[in-house]
Amino acid sequence: MMTLAQLAASLNQKARAGNFAISTLPELRKQYLQKKQLPQDLFTGRTIFDGADKYFFHYGGRDEMQFNVGEEWIGDRKVTRYGLCFSLEPSRSLTNPVNDLTPFKQRFNQCLMVHPAWFKGFKQWYYHKDKRSQNQSASQLTGNWFQYGNFICLGGIINKAYTSLNDQDQQTILAAFDRLLPIYEYVVLQKKPVPTVKIFTRLTSNENHWELPSPHRWKKSNQGKRNIPFENQFGFGHEEWLFNRRYNVGGYQYGYIRGIQHAKAGTDIFAEVQLYTVKKVKTANLVYYVGSIRNLEVIKNDEAAQNIIRPVIQRFKPDMINEIEQINADRRGMDDNPFIAVARFKLKDVDFPDEPVYQPDFDLETFKRFQPYEFEGSVEDVFEAEIADEQPIFIAGKASQTSVYNKKNRDASVTVEKLHTEIVECLEEYLLPKYSVTKNNLSIEMMRFHGNIADVVTAHNNSTISIYEVKTSASGRRNIRDAIAQLLDYAAHAGMLKVRKLIIVSPSSLTPKELAFLHHLNASLSYTLEYLCYDKNQTPKFAKQV
Repeated sequence: MMTLAQLAASLNQKARAGNFAISTLPELRKQYLQKKQLPQDLFTGRTIFDGADKYFFHYGGRDEMQFNVGEEWIGDRKVTRYGLCFSLEPSRSLTNPVNDLTPFKQRFNQCLMVHPAWFKGFKQWYYHKDKRSQNQSASQLTGNWFQYGNFICLGGIINKAYTSLNDQDQQTILAAFDRLLPIYEYVVLQKKPVPTVKIFTRLTSNENHWELPSPHRWKKSNQGKRNIPFENQFGFGHEEWLFNRRYNVGGYQYGYIRGIQHAKAGTDIFAEVQLYTVKKVKTANLVYYVGSIRNLEVIKNDEAAQNIIRPVIQRFKPDMINEIEQINADRRGMDDNPFIAVARFKLKDVDFPDEPVYQPDFDLETFKRFQPYEFEGSVEDVFEAEIADEQPIFIAGKASQTSVYNKKNRDASVTVEKLHTEIVECLEEYLLPKYSVTKNNLSIEMMRFHGNIADVVTAHNNSTISIYEVKTSASGRRNIRDAIAQLLDYAAHAGMLKVRKLIIVSPSSLTPKELAFLHHLNASLSYTLEYLCYDKNQTPKFAKQV
């Protein structure tokens, strides 16, 4: 007959020889738990107990969830249990097991919620004061289960004493351990599965790069209507703080995306989340592709992650209320629907172009508002997404829908937007007859440089261009500062096109100090820099300031 130690040794040997995944557990624990030295074997003499109770568990398993094999009595029969277990008996290394193992319990419950398929085929039972419960399907660990002194097992039963187990029985145990290993990795190692699912979903529109809320048209009479977007009920959306650095904790950016809130159970990380938004212009709903987030973690049911971000959200709640009131929105939207983080990600995994890409062919009627949709293949199969490495070529023409993105700051208004459009239209007339769309040497909000649209570009020949950027501030110096950053960015990404001039266009006449500032920049740059001052009451409407 086989002894307990012989069974443990046999399982060690068969796990290695059969290339079972469970044989890698010691190395996984070294890697994820920063253990410097561990035995190569899964089971060692230090974790074999051959007394009144007969069982063994993996080395190091006393203070965590443990892979356990042991003898049990069901009625008057000896049977062999195997599974992933919690022992809530106190020991020298675990004096307060209920408290110390609670984080593992929470992740177990979360794992069951998001990966229910991992638990199928296993039974769950527990011992309380030496009394065994009935077997049941895997379920959340509640207070009744998670009590001082209890022993909890998720696994199976072989209706034989351990002394009689044969080779096939041992293969059954190791195969079950392989199936239970992802649960252990999730609960103890906090190892996330390799993401494969890609989705696209909608974001609330925003003009502040989703760092702070921007104004939305809203009516109190819309409130409570399910067919009206939240921002049109209260004047803001919870997604508008998605990239606010207040909510960056421990290297993760925490935020709300309604499509993630609606994501189906069973996925706790997405390989890609591609995002679009919709802006209403007059009576038209215009769709824009806004960017992607890789390796996005779903944390709406992750208690450990929520414990990190909840106090941060609470601390900054007064700031959020203030920001809502600054855009004349209704703070009751926050009172009735408190802000929560449903996702987290690392900023290095964010790829947002500075300016969203207009999607004239996107069929908005096909997709329900703010629902997530899975896709395969490339994002270009869903959106006309700008390819960052594409070499720019001159594109003559005039955009049919003038982009309002990247044109406004937080204090922007409809008046600013109209002024910007007015200046661009007058600039088109000013450049006649030398440059025009019909001559194919004028581009108005058509050319992209590294994904960003320039206001106006003129072509001097097939390889040489000049770039115009319109700014509407009352301060000439601010217009220079804001425009020069964009113009230099465009020029740096012009590829094979040679840039002859960079031209700032503004309604603000430069003061002598501001003009000196412009001269200093001109002396410092390798590009020729010019400033056109716009005055609609003068003829011509533009005057070059030198």
